[in-house]
Parts: sequence; structure tokens; C-alpha cells
Amino acid sequence: MTASFGPQWWEQHYREHAPHHHGSPGPQLVAEVAALPAGTALDAGCGRGADAVWLARQGWRVTAVDVSPTAVRAAEAAAAAEAGGAAEAGGAAEAAEAGAGDLAPRIEWVVADLTTWQPPRQYDLVVSQYVHPAVPFAEFVARLAAAVTPGGTLLVVGHDHADAHSAAHAPQPASIGLDTVTGALPPDGWDVVVAESRPGWTHHQDLVVKARRRPAP
Repeated sequence: MTASFGPQWWEQHYREHAPHHHGSPGPQLVAEVAALPAGTALDAGCGRGADAVWLARQGWRVTAVDVSPTAVRAAEAAAAAEAGGAAEAGGAAEAAEAGAGDLAPRIEWVVADLTTWQPPRQYDLVVSQYVHPAVPFAEFVARLAAAVTPGGTLLVVGHDHADAHSAAHAPQPASIGLDTVTGALPPDGWDVVVAESRPGWTHHQDLVVKARRRPAP
């Protein structure tokens, strides 16, 4: 796997590129997680934090990890600004009711390389979207899966390399295949709930895999 997606690449990326999608959470995250009961979540590759903030507003207690210090600083500032803006616009009580007034205690921001970082605990939900690790992707999925508590959910979203448009706009290491993701989940321990390609941001196709780890016997 190319080293072009290592820590220095991501730090430069976030320093040089403006945010996309105006801070909105990923559409696949909203579609697949909105109905789940809130618990603990790991946002693996949180970027500028839109997904972590959305999860926190739904009641999740989130550990948000990214390799880029610039991205994590921006994410933390955006979460603080959103909470402060909601409080100013509608008052503390209304902000708390909307889930914005108490974001800070619900999100732990961590700067770390996900290819070597060891989660301190397991989580009810582990989410990874558009992460391009500098290790084989199956190995990365296995690391994510190990962080899911029995009975918990894993959601992996990436550019579908089987889609011609996505392949033309993203290098091979930035796209994923269905078998790579599902093949990293032992069938005796996981139930794959969703495994499909669907429209994502702009004109790209996303590969979406949602799996539930079976409870301990």
C-alpha cells in the first residue's frame, strides 16, 4: 500500500484544502445509524468532525480520532462554535434540548494514527468513512472490527472502486472493494446487514458495509 496517505499527507491535505459539504454529516452515516440506540462510538478518521458532532447530537458518547492535528483542532473548534451558537440563538435550555449545548463532554478528540493506535476500550458503534490507511485495507478493517463490542455495529464507507466515475477520480488506494471489507469479518462472529454500492457525495458511488458483531455466547 502506498505511503502517500500517511500522516504527513493528511496534515498537508487539511492545511491546504477548505472544508467540503458545509459541515454536514455523511449521508450513509445518517441513513444507517439514525435508528440505532445511542451508546459509545468510535469515529475512526473523524476529519473536521461533522460526523462526530452529529453522533453526539444524537446522544452518542464519541471518541473521534484523526491523524491530522490540524483536522482535530478544526473539529474541536467547530463543535465548540456550534454549541455556543445554539446557546446564543435559542438559550441554554433550548440548546440542551436540541443536543448542542453539551457537545464538549460527549466528544473526546484524539490525534493518533489509526494504523497503530490501540483503542482503550470497545465501542457500541465503530464508524470509518473515506479513510485511506497506509496499510492493506483488510488489515485496517480487522483493527476496526476488534474495537466493536459484542452486539455492536461496524459501519465502513468508502469510494467504490468498481464504479468507473469513482475510480477515475480517486486513486486505487483511496477506493475499496466489497470483498475486502466483508472478507475481514469472520462469518462465525459477524452478521453483515448491508453490503452494497449506492450514490454518495456529488457523483461518486459509495461502498457501504454495515455489520453487527454477534453477542458473546
